[in-house]
Amino acid sequence: MLTLISLMLIVLSLLGVKQGFAEDFSIIVLPDTQYYSESYPAIFETQAQWIVNNKDALNIVHVAHVGDIVEDWDEQYQWDNADAAMTLLENPDGVPYSVLPGNHDQPTTLYNQYFGINRFQGRSYYGGHYPPGSNDNNYTLFSTSGMDFIVISLGMNPSSNVLDWADARLKEYANRRAIVVSHHLLELDATFGTPGLATYDALKDNPNLFLMLCGHRHGEAKRVDISNGNTIHTLLADYQEGTNGGDGWLRILKFSPLDDRMRVETYSPTLNLYETDSDSQFELSYDMSSSQGDPDTTGTSGDNRSGGGGGGGCFIQTLGM
Repeated sequence: MLTLISLMLIVLSLLGVKQGFAEDFSIIVLPDTQYYSESYPAIFETQAQWIVNNKDALNIVHVAHVGDIVEDWDEQYQWDNADAAMTLLENPDGVPYSVLPGNHDQPTTLYNQYFGINRFQGRSYYGGHYPPGSNDNNYTLFSTSGMDFIVISLGMNPSSNVLDWADARLKEYANRRAIVVSHHLLELDATFGTPGLATYDALKDNPNLFLMLCGHRHGEAKRVDISNGNTIHTLLADYQEGTNGGDGWLRILKFSPLDDRMRVETYSPTLNLYETDSDSQFELSYDMSSSQGDPDTTGTSGDNRSGGGGGGGCFIQTLGM
């Protein structure tokens, strides 16, 4: 016969398992680092070291670089600076991360020399790449808080073949919650740029896709789209027009499974400051209790879009597509 103490221990143990599955976690977004690689390498290294130092405190499970790693694709010293900073993420225990080439990283000869397949091959989180022999487009896998994720990183202006490859990965890993990262998706008024619209249209039918991230345009913007009942958030962040190439601003995406919220924060390890305006600090609703890959049934059918752009402005747009 179980004693009262034994029953209490069992209950506490079960609660511990539940809480472990509902543990908060963070994803870090590194916006365009091109000027750091060119002229302010210490700021780049400070960003990376801050991530390593806060890996456990923030439960950082992934770092996504949105491209434009360097300013001049053919200047090897800039790649050396970027390599020195990103290598910090690999030591001592390592933080899973992904990269992609922006327009300043193309052609991708040196990108693939420094951040090619060989750098990631054998890492437990690295899933694969496209096309063969190139890391221009790639995907990573990770699991946390009882959920499985895939992050697909697409180079600048993805072709139809690249988007077909990305679509195939989303369908292959339909049981994983999906994040797509590409250099240019949004304009500052939160409308899709040409590559962003092509990417969205090619991938929106995948119910596991819930988040897209980008840089390229100098500022911040956000939008939400609903396609066939599935909600997809797209976030733009790029601070390179600020002083010192951007003063080290980065994005912290804090996921709270217990209340189904993503809390977005903008922070500079160099300045030890947070940006607190509504474009830099905000919350998004995201259902983390439903089965992986299930669409958000709270949305309406069709393709409804809304977004907020720079300066706190917003618009609502409904398109039949």
